[in-house]
Amino acid sequence: MKQLWQFIGDKRVRWAGAAMGLGLGLGLGLAWWFGLDLAGLQGAWKLTEHWLMQHPWLLFLALVVLPGLPVPTSALLFAAGVVWRDRPVVACLLCMLALMLNMVWTYGLAAGPGRRLVEKLLASTRVRIPELPHGDHLRMILILRLTPGMPLFFQNYVLGFLRAPFRLYLPVSLACTGVMASGIVLSGAGFAEGRIMPLLVGISLIVLAGVLTHMLRLWLAKRRNGKA
Repeated sequence: MKQLWQFIGDKRVRWAGAAMGLGLGLGLGLAWWFGLDLAGLQGAWKLTEHWLMQHPWLLFLALVVLPGLPVPTSALLFAAGVVWRDRPVVACLLCMLALMLNMVWTYGLAAGPGRRLVEKLLASTRVRIPELPHGDHLRMILILRLTPGMPLFFQNYVLGFLRAPFRLYLPVSLACTGVMASGIVLSGAGFAEGRIMPLLVGISLIVLAGVLTHMLRLWLAKRRNGKA
């Protein structure tokens, strides 16, 4: 419980919450400005939801592709939970598979064409891309994955560009994002169905992910101070 309150009281967590609240307020303000009301938004979502239910492969494709762009991954996961609410466990598995494929292609793009392009641009200068020591790979992956508010696509591209070992990159990345992602999917399923159990399990997983993240960040800080 102490660790939970430390996580909630963290300055970066509060800033992230404030940013989310500001974004929500701006979105509602724009919706009001353009004359959109709740009934209109609900109608538009119902049409989208029905269309996605008829074409589930498009939703899976979106989960594979769009997190590689500046698109909120949490919104996509919540939508997946809503659309696939009749099979919440399958929904979690499909979302994890989609995130894994996204991490693979974004890593490959950054580690291959992206890095080669930057190396060519720097060829005529004295600037070189830094190579991290072998012992820093796991720490670098954890720091990027556990920093609140850092977009998933940015994490993937940076880790791929720096060529973190793929054998570490993929399993550690999935472990860091899996609990939170499953919690968001189950929350969407429970919310859409009006079922309390999936919703409670989803919220519990989100809180657990936050606590584990905070504990791992404390562990990383202790290791850094111990080496200093």
